[in-house]
Amino acid sequence: MDNNNAEQDTEAAFRRHQAIVPQVKQEYQEVIEQLFANLSPSDLDSFAAIIEEQESSSVDTEKLVNGARKIMTKVVLDVNQCFFAGNDVDTKLTTLEMLKEHYASHEGKEWNFHSLSPEELTRPLRINSLDLSIRFMERQLKTQEKELEIAMAKSIKNRQRIHDVLAERKKVERLINERMEQYHEIKPKLTEMEQSLNDLHLQPKM
Repeated sequence: MDNNNAEQDTEAAFRRHQAIVPQVKQEYQEVIEQLFANLSPSDLDSFAAIIEEQESSSVDTEKLVNGARKIMTKVVLDVNQCFFAGNDVDTKLTTLEMLKEHYASHEGKEWNFHSLSPEELTRPLRINSLDLSIRFMERQLKTQEKELEIAMAKSIKNRQRIHDVLAERKKVERLINERMEQYHEIKPKLTEMEQSLNDLHLQPKM
């Protein structure tokens, strides 16, 4: 298998395993939404008693708990979202699924872990993961380069179009200026002719 086919297979595998990402995110969201489900208005009974004793007012503990539950859930969901985005978890999850598939045949085998350090044990996996990521990014880079070439070609075409429009505009402006100059040159003659015609009409008939 040549490098081109290998890269295509790698990209296809990467895209296939990307389906794990929304599944994991959904599982995290479901767990987070249940984090504060056990909060109860009774948890604030002591607080409500203090408020009632010192300020002679009652506290709607159920409303307070519901509001706190929503706020805390949103905060944890936002933190989780930032964690996924800031640590490129999507790519790492996909790469992990690819590695699990690639080494599935070794599952259940016993290995002599005592003679190797954790760094040495994980080095092949880390190198392979890095290699897959680099190849995938190279493919993306080539795609972006093609898109950039297309965009540059469109930009050059648009610049030429703008240049042509500006040139035509200057040509029209020049023609208008020439016509105006000609008009100003003959305007006195036109005025004189108009006056002569008026004089002829105003002369008394014999």
